[in-house]
Amino acid sequence: MTGDGRLIRTDPVAMGVWQRLTRLFATWRLIVLAGFTMRSLYQFSNDQMTPLGKAVHWKIGLGLLGGLTDAQIGFLKTYAEINARKVERVFRTTALVLVTVPVAAIFGLSEVDPEIWERWGFEQFETLIFVVGVWMAFCAVMMGAAWRARDLADLLEFESARRALDAAQRTAGE
Repeated sequence: MTGDGRLIRTDPVAMGVWQRLTRLFATWRLIVLAGFTMRSLYQFSNDQMTPLGKAVHWKIGLGLLGGLTDAQIGFLKTYAEINARKVERVFRTTALVLVTVPVAAIFGLSEVDPEIWERWGFEQFETLIFVVGVWMAFCAVMMGAAWRARDLADLLEFESARRALDAAQRTAGE
Protein backbone atom coordinates (compact mmCIF):
# COMPACT_ATOMS: atom_id res chain seq x y z
CA MET A 1 0.00 0.00 0.00
CA THR A 2 1.08 3.55 -0.57
CA GLY A 3 1.42 6.08 2.24
CA ASP A 4 -2.06 7.43 1.53
CA GLY A 5 -3.74 4.01 1.87
CA ARG A 6 -4.04 3.20 -1.85
CA LEU A 7 -2.84 -0.11 -3.25
CA ILE A 8 0.19 -0.03 -5.53
CA ARG A 9 -0.92 -0.98 -9.03
CA THR A 10 1.13 -2.21 -11.95
CA ASP A 11 0.18 -1.86 -15.60
CA PRO A 12 -2.25 -4.75 -16.23
CA VAL A 13 -1.38 -4.96 -19.93
CA ALA A 14 2.36 -5.25 -19.25
CA MET A 15 1.75 -7.78 -16.47
CA GLY A 16 -0.53 -9.79 -18.77
CA VAL A 17 2.29 -9.98 -21.31
CA TRP A 18 4.67 -10.94 -18.49
CA GLN A 19 2.40 -13.85 -17.50
CA ARG A 20 2.28 -15.07 -21.10
CA LEU A 21 6.06 -14.73 -21.44
CA THR A 22 6.74 -16.71 -18.26
CA ARG A 23 4.54 -19.52 -19.56
CA LEU A 24 6.34 -19.38 -22.90
CA PHE A 25 9.76 -19.45 -21.20
CA ALA A 26 8.75 -22.22 -18.76
CA THR A 27 11.54 -24.26 -17.19
CA TRP A 28 9.95 -27.56 -18.22
CA ARG A 29 10.19 -26.52 -21.88
CA LEU A 30 13.92 -26.01 -21.49
CA ILE A 31 14.41 -29.35 -19.76
CA VAL A 32 12.15 -31.41 -22.01
CA LEU A 33 12.55 -29.77 -25.41
CA ALA A 34 15.96 -28.03 -25.51
CA GLY A 35 17.98 -31.12 -26.33
CA PHE A 36 15.75 -32.02 -29.26
CA THR A 37 16.08 -28.85 -31.33
CA MET A 38 18.56 -27.87 -34.03
CA ARG A 39 19.41 -24.88 -31.85
CA SER A 40 20.96 -27.25 -29.31
CA LEU A 41 23.69 -28.01 -31.85
CA TYR A 42 24.66 -24.32 -31.82
CA GLN A 43 25.39 -24.32 -28.08
CA PHE A 44 29.06 -24.76 -28.95
CA SER A 45 29.08 -21.67 -31.18
CA ASN A 46 30.36 -18.21 -30.34
CA ASP A 47 27.11 -16.78 -31.76
CA GLN A 48 24.17 -17.54 -29.52
CA MET A 49 21.94 -14.75 -30.82
CA THR A 50 21.44 -15.98 -34.39
CA PRO A 51 19.92 -19.30 -33.29
CA LEU A 52 17.80 -17.47 -30.69
CA GLY A 53 16.46 -15.20 -33.41
CA LYS A 54 15.13 -18.32 -35.13
CA ALA A 55 13.77 -19.92 -31.95
CA VAL A 56 9.99 -20.16 -31.72
CA HIS A 57 9.81 -18.93 -28.12
CA TRP A 58 11.80 -15.80 -29.02
CA LYS A 59 9.67 -15.10 -32.10
CA ILE A 60 6.46 -15.45 -30.10
CA GLY A 61 7.95 -13.43 -27.24
CA LEU A 62 8.94 -10.59 -29.55
CA GLY A 63 5.46 -10.70 -31.05
CA LEU A 64 3.93 -10.35 -27.60
CA LEU A 65 6.18 -7.38 -26.87
CA GLY A 66 5.34 -5.70 -30.17
CA GLY A 67 2.10 -4.20 -28.86
CA LEU A 68 3.68 -2.59 -25.81
CA THR A 69 4.96 0.96 -25.49
CA ASP A 70 8.61 1.76 -24.85
CA ALA A 71 7.74 2.61 -21.24
CA GLN A 72 6.06 -0.77 -20.76
CA ILE A 73 9.10 -2.52 -22.30
CA GLY A 74 11.38 -0.55 -19.97
CA PHE A 75 9.29 -1.58 -16.98
CA LEU A 76 9.26 -5.26 -18.01
CA LYS A 77 13.00 -5.15 -18.68
CA THR A 78 13.64 -3.96 -15.13
CA TYR A 79 11.09 -6.43 -13.78
CA ALA A 80 12.78 -9.29 -15.65
CA GLU A 81 16.23 -8.26 -14.39
CA ILE A 82 15.03 -8.22 -10.79
CA ASN A 83 13.32 -11.56 -11.31
CA ALA A 84 16.43 -13.13 -12.89
CA ARG A 85 18.62 -11.97 -10.00
CA LYS A 86 16.17 -13.39 -7.46
CA VAL A 87 15.86 -16.74 -9.26
CA GLU A 88 19.66 -16.93 -9.52
CA ARG A 89 20.01 -16.30 -5.77
CA VAL A 90 17.45 -19.02 -5.01
CA PHE A 91 19.33 -21.44 -7.27
CA ARG A 92 22.72 -20.68 -5.72
CA THR A 93 21.35 -20.92 -2.20
CA THR A 94 19.51 -24.16 -2.93
CA ALA A 95 22.53 -25.73 -4.61
CA LEU A 96 24.75 -24.64 -1.73
CA VAL A 97 22.38 -26.05 0.86
CA LEU A 98 21.89 -29.29 -1.08
CA VAL A 99 25.65 -29.79 -1.21
CA THR A 100 27.06 -28.43 2.05
CA VAL A 101 24.42 -29.67 4.47
CA PRO A 102 24.40 -33.29 3.25
CA VAL A 103 28.20 -33.45 2.98
CA ALA A 104 28.62 -31.99 6.48
CA ALA A 105 25.99 -34.41 7.81
CA ILE A 106 27.71 -37.37 6.15
CA PHE A 107 31.10 -36.49 7.58
CA GLY A 108 29.68 -35.59 10.98
CA LEU A 109 27.63 -38.78 11.32
CA SER A 110 30.58 -40.86 10.08
CA GLU A 111 32.75 -39.40 12.85
CA VAL A 112 30.15 -40.00 15.55
CA ASP A 113 29.10 -43.47 14.40
CA PRO A 114 31.28 -45.05 11.67
CA GLU A 115 28.86 -47.96 11.05
CA ILE A 116 25.73 -45.80 10.66
CA TRP A 117 25.75 -45.96 6.85
CA GLU A 118 25.83 -49.74 6.80
CA ARG A 119 22.91 -49.93 9.23
CA TRP A 120 20.90 -47.51 7.09
CA GLY A 121 21.64 -49.40 3.88
CA PHE A 122 23.98 -46.87 2.32
CA GLU A 123 26.78 -49.34 1.87
CA GLN A 124 24.99 -50.27 -1.32
CA PHE A 125 26.27 -48.28 -4.28
CA GLU A 126 22.80 -48.12 -5.87
CA THR A 127 21.38 -46.28 -2.86
CA LEU A 128 24.16 -43.72 -2.96
CA ILE A 129 23.64 -43.19 -6.69
CA PHE A 130 19.90 -42.70 -6.14
CA VAL A 131 20.39 -40.09 -3.40
CA VAL A 132 23.03 -38.19 -5.35
CA GLY A 133 20.86 -38.42 -8.48
CA VAL A 134 17.87 -36.86 -6.69
CA TRP A 135 20.05 -34.02 -5.42
CA MET A 136 21.50 -33.45 -8.88
CA ALA A 137 18.08 -33.52 -10.54
CA PHE A 138 16.72 -30.95 -8.12
CA CYS A 139 19.73 -28.69 -8.68
CA ALA A 140 19.38 -29.14 -12.46
CA VAL A 141 15.75 -27.99 -12.35
CA MET A 142 16.72 -24.97 -10.28
CA MET A 143 19.54 -24.21 -12.72
CA GLY A 144 17.02 -24.49 -15.58
CA ALA A 145 14.76 -21.99 -13.83
CA ALA A 146 17.68 -19.56 -13.44
CA TRP A 147 18.58 -20.08 -17.10
CA ARG A 148 15.04 -19.34 -18.26
CA ALA A 149 14.71 -16.27 -16.04
CA ARG A 150 17.93 -14.96 -17.58
CA ASP A 151 16.62 -15.83 -21.09
CA LEU A 152 13.51 -13.78 -20.43
CA ALA A 153 15.58 -10.82 -19.20
CA ASP A 154 17.77 -11.15 -22.30
CA LEU A 155 14.69 -11.09 -24.56
CA LEU A 156 13.51 -7.85 -22.97
CA GLU A 157 16.97 -6.31 -23.17
CA PHE A 158 17.13 -7.28 -26.85
CA GLU A 159 13.72 -5.74 -27.55
CA SER A 160 14.73 -2.55 -25.75
CA ALA A 161 17.98 -2.33 -27.75
CA ARG A 162 16.14 -3.10 -30.98
CA ARG A 163 13.69 -0.28 -30.31
CA ALA A 164 16.49 2.16 -29.47
CA LEU A 165 18.27 1.30 -32.72
CA ASP A 166 15.06 1.66 -34.70
CA ALA A 167 14.38 5.08 -33.16
CA ALA A 168 17.95 6.21 -33.87
CA GLN A 169 17.69 5.08 -37.49
CA ARG A 170 14.36 6.88 -37.92
CA THR A 171 15.88 10.05 -36.45
CA ALA A 172 18.95 9.79 -38.71
CA GLY A 173 16.70 9.28 -41.75
CA GLU A 174 14.74 12.48 -41.13
